Amino acid sequence: MLVINGSHRAEQGFTERVVQAFVQGAEAGKAGCEVLYPARQKIAPCASCGKCLFETPGACRYHDDMDAIIAKMEAAELLLLASPVYFDSMSSALQKMIERLRPTFGPYFAFREGRTYHLKSREQQQKAVVISTAGNPERETFVSISRVFNRVVKSMGAQLVGEFYFPASHFMVSHPELLAGQLEAVTMAGKEFAADGSISRELLAQGNKEYVADPERAVQGISRMILEMRERYRLEQEDN
Repeated sequence: MLVINGSHRAEQGFTERVVQAFVQGAEAGKAGCEVLYPARQKIAPCASCGKCLFETPGACRYHDDMDAIIAKMEAAELLLLASPVYFDSMSSALQKMIERLRPTFGPYFAFREGRTYHLKSREQQQKAVVISTAGNPERETFVSISRVFNRVVKSMGAQLVGEFYFPASHFMVSHPELLAGQLEAVTMAGKEFAADGSISRELLAQGNKEYVADPERAVQGISRMILEMRERYRLEQEDN
């Protein structure tokens, strides 16, 4: 299973905590897992030059870390795509990586279900899972990123079998007891995914079970926490 965590904070972020819960289950299910962090990779932005279409079909004008990433993505039967919500969508690091997947598509198109799709040569359909976290406490935060991930995965020719969303991600530190059941479900989902590329509805429901009782009150707590952090930082700077 190939795991791509688009967090700019890589292993230090809250997204990684959920990712590792899923990976733990997948490894218990005997799946080999590799985690990649686009923010740490050398990835030039797509120039939309068309070279991969006309001059060198299937090959990008840039030869950087995307060569290895594409090879690993093409070889993987199972994918986990993860990103925090920074500004109503996936991280810029992950978006940049996805845009560089253009050489993996052929020059031909198909129109189905009201949409235009690039055609891929891959015969076997990959299975994918999505994980996202956000500082905002309301689940409405994930409406846009869920829609984007659904479109992206379908455009990649893969099948999205599950999504896990964790609002008020700082609760993982401040109120870990509220998320224990959800993270356990994510681990069990990883094991199921590794076994047969599917996740039960029960685990999806448990993993996405609400744990923020009052989002407005949670926002007030977040604001106080940030002010306290800023004050501590100010005092530390004065001491130095």
